[in-house]
Amino acid sequence: MLPGHNYTRAWALAAALALWGGAAAADTISPETFSAELAVGESVTIEKTVVIESTGPTDALVDAMFLIDTSGSMGGAIGGAKAAAGSLLSGLSSTFNLQAGVGVFSEGNKPGNGDGTRNDTFFNLDLTADTTTVQSALDAVMLGVPDGGGDFPERGQDAVNDVATKASWRPGSNRFIFALGDASWKNDLVSDAVAQAAVDGANVTLVGLRFSNFSASDPASDDSTFAQSVEDLGGTVFNSGTSAEDIIANVTAGIAGGFANYSNVTVGDLGTGLPEIALSVVCTSADIGACAGADATGAFDRSIDRTFTFDVTFTRLAEGDKSFDTFALVNGGIVATEGDSFTTAPVPLPAAGWLMLSGLFGLGAVARRRRKM
Repeated sequence: MLPGHNYTRAWALAAALALWGGAAAADTISPETFSAELAVGESVTIEKTVVIESTGPTDALVDAMFLIDTSGSMGGAIGGAKAAAGSLLSGLSSTFNLQAGVGVFSEGNKPGNGDGTRNDTFFNLDLTADTTTVQSALDAVMLGVPDGGGDFPERGQDAVNDVATKASWRPGSNRFIFALGDASWKNDLVSDAVAQAAVDGANVTLVGLRFSNFSASDPASDDSTFAQSVEDLGGTVFNSGTSAEDIIANVTAGIAGGFANYSNVTVGDLGTGLPEIALSVVCTSADIGACAGADATGAFDRSIDRTFTFDVTFTRLAEGDKSFDTFALVNGGIVATEGDSFTTAPVPLPAAGWLMLSGLFGLGAVARRRRKM
């Protein structure tokens, strides 16, 4: 389970405001960069030092999908929903290593995906770090697209399920779905149990921003309000009047709280060096804990800065220049990033090979002399 996954039910606001209100030192992995020239089959080992700061992980990876209800009942609120999502995008991107995407949902029945599942949502499942692209997608959200609705519940539950299972979440990221709407969600195609299993399985935190107090029952739902639908999936709901700063503060607190106590620290590239470069790790020191193979293990907390060291070995498996990231991982979540780059060294010729080349050169010289005689 990723750090911070259970923080939707217990937000630590004070810690968040401390992080939001000023620059905090980040967890680090050093050296910050490393480069080498390696021939196929060659290896190089370096020591990497990871420092887990008492102030919290400001370099944590955050993946966020914004899902906006565009049905007719949002007519008076669609502008506010887009603005709120934009403020969240701006605040999160200035605080964390953020990738994000935008999607919309409504009420109507749309054709399926062709694989037996229903897709009543329009969204980009390929999250991007380009906030300009994400903001443009938010600006393009329109009332009545993909349809005008007409009644409620809406297809928010279907959208959450699809995003949780299909979005391009990064390994080691803290994952969020921000749902902005005003009405309860259908659960006739995707049940509460299935949607919650999707959210839990992807280690996603669901956050709802409510723009109305609509209350009605419908055969397609066992919920009467937007808040109830979000909370049934384990999510946390805020009123639309809640400022983006306060929501971000809660999100930040959750991320920090998820890393406040930890039991495992290691270094890894999450496979990003392959197929050219393989990585292996041996823990060499573990603060107050112990080393066990690649891992530093113990009962750690952020009451003080803690330092861990690792011997990291890079081995070239195939030719080709390669640049990739190596991460400091706390309980499996990325807290710091370091860049590595490798160029291909020529394969050294064995001594026998040099003798053979020397002999061939000598034979060539003899042949030239004979031609001159």
